[in-house]
Amino acid sequence: PARGERTAKYNELLRIEDYLAEVAVFKGIDQYRRFLKNR
Repeated sequence: PARGERTAKYNELLRIEDYLAEVAVFKGIDQYRRFLKNR
């Protein structure tokens, strides 16, 4: 992707992070391992 597209995606991630603030909680890497194992 072009630099502008990467920047736009990054900015969107920052907006999502700001929106979720303290509501979202990272449960740890084990959650991802379980997800991948059950695919």
